[in-house]
This record gives sequence, structure tokens and C-alpha cells, in this order.
Amino acid sequence: MMDCLIAWNCRGFRSKICHIKDLIYEVHVVCIALQETYLKPADISKIKRYSLVRKDNENESGRASGGVALLVSHDTPSSIITLHTNLQAVAVRVMLSNLVTVCTLYLPPSTNVNDRDLDRLVDELPTPFIIIEDFNGHNPLWGSKNTNPRGRQIEEFINTHSLCLLNNGKDTYFHQRSRTFHSLDLALCTPSLAPYFNFRVGVDLRDSDHFPIFLDRVNVVSTSITLLVS
Repeated sequence: MMDCLIAWNCRGFRSKICHIKDLIYEVHVVCIALQETYLKPADISKIKRYSLVRKDNENESGRASGGVALLVSHDTPSSIITLHTNLQAVAVRVMLSNLVTVCTLYLPPSTNVNDRDLDRLVDELPTPFIIIEDFNGHNPLWGSKNTNPRGRQIEEFINTHSLCLLNNGKDTYFHQRSRTFHSLDLALCTPSLAPYFNFRVGVDLRDSDHFPIFLDRVNVVSTSITLLVS
């Protein structure tokens, strides 16, 4: 079975543990990138045979808010990347066919994100890398009907760092009040990785308002010509 990376804004790690385990059983998951984990530092959360790398976030009233985590299979060699950032982000290097850095990032819709913080994050990620995140930005580049300031900011970020957008235009988020679908969850990577991953969106919200997204690792057939010498 092909290696797979999953990203999901789960809206609560502990309340969605059964769904996370289901995802692990359904596909060969190397790494799961989670956003809005709603964990506090004192919370103990584990999943068998997976390491959990997390960055918790509390709001001004001390309640768990946002937060990100990476679950990495014990079957896959990996190492944690130490990030010096105010952003809600964590990163690991995992061995697929070669070493790849996987970073999960959550940008809350009401927060003003500094361009310099995004640039510094990229500077700290060993290449090649994938950033999987809930950007809360609207832009036709990834299937939105309109563009908001965050969407323009992310477009500029993609262009500045010559990143590839893996999204295929499919909606990743269901807004329950308006009963409308949107594309908010993005997968960005350095150009050398783009041919090796197929982006797809799950069909089940699994008690969240975001669909899981799957990055299936695919074999790329070499186009080089082999000369047979008799």
C-alpha cells in the first residue's frame, strides 16, 4: 500500500481519537497533520505506535484554542525539527523514499499574520518540505469564488518562495450555518516533491467541519530512455 500523508482540522484531538484511529486503519498513514487540536499542556494524549509532536495554544481566558500536532508512525524513521516561531506550527523530517520535512500550520481567521513570520518559518524548514495547513484564506487559485486579504497574502507567500500548490480545487470545509462548501485547507510543497503526491479530499467530515485531505505518494515513471546493448 502506498505511503500517505493526511491533514485534518479535527476541531478537538481527544474528542476525535476514534476518527483518527479509523483513518490510520483505512490507509497506510506515515504522518497525520492535525489543526485545532484544542489541547492544553497538561493534557496527555497518545495513539499506539504513533509519536505525537504538538504545539498547544491557549486563548486569553486560559481555554484551549487552536493548536497543531503531527502524529508520526513508529514504522517510519523520523526526527523533530525545532522551530523558533510564534506561529502555530510543528515540523518533523520523515523518511519516505528520501527525507521529507512535513510541517503542519494553523492560521486562525481572526489573527493578523505577519509576512516575516511566514518567511522565517520557511527558512527553518529543511528542504524538500511540505506545509499542510488550514490557512483560512479564500482565493480562486485553490477553488474559492472570491479572494480575501488572507488569500492574497498566501498567494504572495507561494510566489515569493516558489512553492507548488497541490490542491485540485475540491472543497475541504463545510460552513454549517450557511450550508456552503469552501476550500480552506492547503498543501504546499517545494517543486521537487510536486510530482510525487496526489491530492484528494475525503468524503466524510467525521464530526468536524473540515474534510480530511490525503496526500498519496505515487511512483513517478522515469522518462529517461534506456539503451539496450546486445
